[in-house]
Amino acid sequence: MMMNPVLSRELRERMRTGRAFVVVGIFLSLLTLTAYLVYQGSTTTGDISADLARQTRLGRDLYEWVLFVMLALVLFFVPALTAGAIAGERERQTLLPLQVTLLRPRSILVGKVLAGSSFMLLLLFASLPVMMVAYLLGGIRPLDGLKGVGIICVIAILLTLMVTALSALTRRVQTATLLAYGFTALLVLLGPLLYLTMSVADGSEGNDVENPPALLLALNPITIVADAAAGDNTSNSGFSSNNPLEWARSGVIKAKSLNDDSWFAWFPDDNFRAQFRVEGKDDGFPAWALGVVGLADLAALLSFLAVRRLRTPAETER
Repeated sequence: MMMNPVLSRELRERMRTGRAFVVVGIFLSLLTLTAYLVYQGSTTTGDISADLARQTRLGRDLYEWVLFVMLALVLFFVPALTAGAIAGERERQTLLPLQVTLLRPRSILVGKVLAGSSFMLLLLFASLPVMMVAYLLGGIRPLDGLKGVGIICVIAILLTLMVTALSALTRRVQTATLLAYGFTALLVLLGPLLYLTMSVADGSEGNDVENPPALLLALNPITIVADAAAGDNTSNSGFSSNNPLEWARSGVIKAKSLNDDSWFAWFPDDNFRAQFRVEGKDDGFPAWALGVVGLADLAALLSFLAVRRLRTPAETER
């Protein structure tokens, strides 16, 4: 099968420079440092080698801390590496030759997205040996590690698609970079801020039970990873973890429990949520599934706008 020419060119340009290897080195160094600090912070409180339960909890904490740092690095690196994908072509006036070729607008977008996604997947798969430390401690199963890395791969691909689409809507790399980081910050912060604001507003209604929709917390990359990475041993071990993923997981579970296990409860009318539920059944969709669907819908919308922008007549690109 013939490779997308945009993807082929991007891969050659990216891997022929030393920048790619520097990024890989920084990525793995930060993950290794995280694993080292978590391990040292736990072992300094006592000898864990004789306590299997503590060793298992250490493995789980180390696994979730590494996942959280991995997600944070993805949220930081994707805008930096992808924001100028199409805006840079437009700024260098090299987008015009692509538009007058036989390539369709969606082929240009797909090539740019695949180039950025392939590099991010390389970073994520290169981090698997760091995950093995948690496995050796007994805190996770191989399936847990694959699920955690897999869901971060999905988020990385969707975020790359959204940032590339935003790049197609701008004319300058600087503008695209600022827009990409601002958009990523909104993905992470908007849902929790809206939930907190609605909780405060609903609490001021007097005796009304706080019930802003828990869906706002589910549409968040951190919640998606936290819910997908939850294993059986997190609920049966008898220990409470102390990491950001556990905090996010506890927050969304509490938010859903305040609404009779419904994702779509609203306020101030408590009966409004009945319109969105089947009588006698709870909303059984996991948080990670709702979050991925929401991000996928947003990515599809931005992709549609980006393809329309790439169809613009060439003279307007000058």
